[in-house]
Formats: sequence, structure tokens, C-alpha cells
Amino acid sequence: MLYDFIYLLLFLSGVVVLVENRLHRITFFLRLQGFLLIFPVLQTHEGDLTHSLGLIFLVLLFKAFLTPFILNWTAKKSQMRESTIPRFGYLATLLFLVLGLVVAVKITENANDFSFPVHKIGLIYVILMIYVGVLCFIVRRNWLALIAGFCVFENGIFILTLVLDKGLPFGLEFGSFLDAILVIVSGGILQLSPHMHVKGDKT
Repeated sequence: MLYDFIYLLLFLSGVVVLVENRLHRITFFLRLQGFLLIFPVLQTHEGDLTHSLGLIFLVLLFKAFLTPFILNWTAKKSQMRESTIPRFGYLATLLFLVLGLVVAVKITENANDFSFPVHKIGLIYVILMIYVGVLCFIVRRNWLALIAGFCVFENGIFILTLVLDKGLPFGLEFGSFLDAILVIVSGGILQLSPHMHVKGDKT
């Protein structure tokens, strides 16, 4: 029951990133999502404490701290205005979400037939979380919101690998933190290239 609630919160934090127009709130909920990723790690690595602690450290470092921090820092250095403008309104976004819910339920209909145990409710939320990340590329046009959407997508992929494989080799799991590395490198490039700064973010 607890993990059902955690997966719901992970999905809802992604939805807030999708619809929220204030940059500081987008990065706040991205940070919250990063902290919540601890619970799927504990669920799927409950028999391997050393592995769990190492992975939790990486989650907190990359997903809960570095990614939101770099996004905030870059936005401030670029003098990007706080309010963003979505490509579509809330009604269209809601319709996209309903469509995603239908697809997620359809995909997980045969989850009980898998050769390994799968938490069906959690799987639905994870698929929706991935879908929300993809949806950010459709409904958002502010570059920071797009990067945040990519992070939500990658967080969903990270959880999906945990849920389906019940934990991966540590080296493969480290590859799931490439989103944070990409954000850090992109933020650094933006600051080193003054002509790339978008003051006021008029788009």
C-alpha cells in the first residue's frame, strides 16, 4: 500500500512538472521526484543493503540535488523569466493525459502473465510517468521545462528497469544518471557561451 502511494506521488510530481509554469516550482517538484526515487530502490533491492545504499547515494546526488540545482543556477545566470508559456492549454494537456492513462492500462492488462512478479498498479504509474516526460516535449517550449520533462522521462525509465528486472548490475544502473550529467554539461556550455543566453526568454 505504501509503495502504491509512492508510485502515485512520482506520477503526480511528473504531472506538476508538465503543467506548472513557474520555473522554481518545476525544479522543486523535480527535486521531490528525485527523493521519492529512493523508495523504488528500497523495494527492489531489499535483500542487498550495500547495493541499495550505493544506489540511493547516486539518486540523492544526481537526481535530487545536482539536476535541480544546475537547472536553477542556469536559469538565474541566463536571466530567464520565472513564468513559462506552454504550447497548449490545460484542457488539451488533460486530454493527452487521459489518452495516456488508457494506453497504460491497456499495456498492463497482461502483466499477470509475465514470467516474473510485477506490481501492476506501480507499473501503470511508471508507464504514465514515462508518458508525461514524453508529453513535455509536445506541450512545452521553454528549454528548461523541456529538460525537466526529459528528466521525468528518464526517471520513469530508471524505475521501469528496477520494477521489471528487480535490480540491475551496478554499472548499468549508473548509466541511468546520464540525464543529470547532460544537464550539468548543458548548463556549463550555456554559461560559457554568452550568445546562447536567452534574456527574458521571449519564446
